[in-house]
Amino acid sequence: MSIDLSLIPLIFFFISILFIAEGIVYALFPNYMKKMLNYIFSLDSDKIRITGLFFISLGTLILYIIL
Repeated sequence: MSIDLSLIPLIFFFISILFIAEGIVYALFPNYMKKMLNYIFSLDSDKIRITGLFFISLGTLILYIIL
C-alpha cells in the first residue's frame, strides 16, 4: 500500500474539521464539558485504555473499509 501525496492535504483538512467541531462543543457547552472531564478523571485507567483501543480499532476498520 503506497500513500498518495495528494492525500496529505485531505488529512490535514479533516484534522482541522475535527478541531473546529471540538472547539464548537467546548464553546457552546463549557459546563457540560467540565462534568464530562470530571467523569473521565473518575474512571479507572483500564476502562479509559479499553475505550481508547476500541475507538482505534473502529477507526482502523472504517479506514480499511473505505480504502
